[in-house]
Amino acid sequence: MTITRCCMRFIGLVMLLAGLWANPAMAAEQASDTKAAQTKSADEAAKSPEQQAMDALAEAGIRQALQAIQRSGGMYPFGLIRSGETVQAVGYSGEKEDAPPADEWARALFGKLRAIGNEQPDVDLMALFRLHEITNDNDETIVGVWAEVDHRNVRPWVIFLPLVKNEEGKHELGEMIYFATEQPLFDKAVVDK
Repeated sequence: MTITRCCMRFIGLVMLLAGLWANPAMAAEQASDTKAAQTKSADEAAKSPEQQAMDALAEAGIRQALQAIQRSGGMYPFGLIRSGETVQAVGYSGEKEDAPPADEWARALFGKLRAIGNEQPDVDLMALFRLHEITNDNDETIVGVWAEVDHRNVRPWVIFLPLVKNEEGKHELGEMIYFATEQPLFDKAVVDK
């Protein structure tokens, strides 16, 4: 799988993911919103190529996570790595009945991705995706897709896309939350040498 340099910023990413989750009529209506398209273009122009690549990898991984959730009601943690224009998935490859709990595998996968970054200098971008739960102000548990995206030359980001229950008890995409993290996938001490 290759990723093009052109990618979406916050609102564009939310629109795409909402289109995957919503019915086709709603997706078409959102795509025709010219104001959102203008905002997306302005946001893209303001981002560095590294940040655009991070957004593209996050978009691809979140899309895969949502498809897995839609098909099976859940997902097992996985990673994506990029070398040049080539993207590869990194995941659990053993027998399903021997698989460790998701939280345990997520920690092991973090270490595996860090080792890949140390051993393969051509890998310039990595991401880790998993389900995560938070508690809101009303003490309600909200599940969502958590992603950490890291580039060798840019500060890593964490993205949380909540899956919020609507009045009918079905999950909808919530508002995506972005924040910088001090826990990179790339070992910055090794990268800076």
